[in-house]
Amino acid sequence: MVARDPAILNRVGRVLLDLQDVYPVKPTQIIIAADCFQLLTIPSDRVIQPLVKSVEKSFGGDLVKQVVLGDYIKDKVPSLKPFLSDGHADQEHNIPSLAALSSAMRELQRYEFKNNHGEWVCSAKPDLGPGISERIWNALRTTDENVDICHNLKTELRAALTGLLGDFGVLAIPTVPEPPPKLQMDPALLEDFARAFSLLSIAGVSGFCQVSIPLGLYDNLPVAISLLAKHGSDGFLLNLVEGLYDALKEEVGIAENMSY
Repeated sequence: MVARDPAILNRVGRVLLDLQDVYPVKPTQIIIAADCFQLLTIPSDRVIQPLVKSVEKSFGGDLVKQVVLGDYIKDKVPSLKPFLSDGHADQEHNIPSLAALSSAMRELQRYEFKNNHGEWVCSAKPDLGPGISERIWNALRTTDENVDICHNLKTELRAALTGLLGDFGVLAIPTVPEPPPKLQMDPALLEDFARAFSLLSIAGVSGFCQVSIPLGLYDNLPVAISLLAKHGSDGFLLNLVEGLYDALKEEVGIAENMSY
């Protein structure tokens, strides 16, 4: 769901999710995933500081904390171990545990695709474009070897992040680590953009709710930050984004005029 106005996002989100109107609740903590922001190809302060300053204005500075999310997840999610590899550890600007989380998410997606659509693909043999075709046929070759581990991983990750945030805590991460790939880019270079999946997999695997908030432009390219709250806290997060947005927009205006 996309909206220009956070109030509209809140109203439409409540209709789609069948949520009752509730009074906004002050967050108990805003946790900055410090290692995730190190993945950015732009200065991290350009993304972090508008959020921190708007939170200080709205709720007080004592709410803001930092965590090394990759280490936390590695310690708290034992089912992640089979997906950790030296390949993940050797990649530049990578968080091994989040890369492993992304691998687990994609393996489960491939297996579910095969179960839901494999019979049709084999019978219809659709003409698919390059890149898509390879991914489809890779999915059809997927086995159920790690499916139970993937489901355990989802349960463990949800419990771990719930323990980190509590009922009304919020996790802040970059929406994506870098701009999208350019048209006609060498396919061999596209693997670098898989880092985006490591960030997307946090909410995707845990079932936590996530809102992406635009933070203006840097070098004429869009910048955004994502806020996550625990599973089932959609109403709380929508209220928070609406309440925080004016202060955040003001801080973005200041940041765009500064040199980072």
